[in-house]
Amino acid sequence: MKLYILALLVATFAATCLADANEKLRSCCDKLSKDDPECTKRFCDFDAISQTNVLNFLSKCTERGQTVGHMWDCASSRVDHTKCCEEKGVTGRCLEYCSAHDGVPTNYLDYLFCLENFNEVRDCFREYLEVH
Repeated sequence: MKLYILALLVATFAATCLADANEKLRSCCDKLSKDDPECTKRFCDFDAISQTNVLNFLSKCTERGQTVGHMWDCASSRVDHTKCCEEKGVTGRCLEYCSAHDGVPTNYLDYLFCLENFNEVRDCFREYLEVH
């Protein structure tokens, strides 16, 4: 019985470690049971959101409780990605989106100029989850 439990733990650990960034993101979003299911299903995927459709995401999901913030927490792992973002050319106030350990800024309209850096921020989040 002990061997079976040990094997199960090792298999679970290995599956978690071998998961790619999207699988880890999806796993986190699957736990957002109080958030909007349409938004989490449609947009909780690094390949499903980019600078070309982030406004669509925000327009659909901002008014649906804390869904956007919780999804951002899943994508960012609430880790400070400032160094990665700087290396990708993100500057100024847009770095606030990279400094995700405090959550996402909620006054999105004040940051519209940051849309041109959205893919770089997203890629930093993805790269982090690939190895963590």
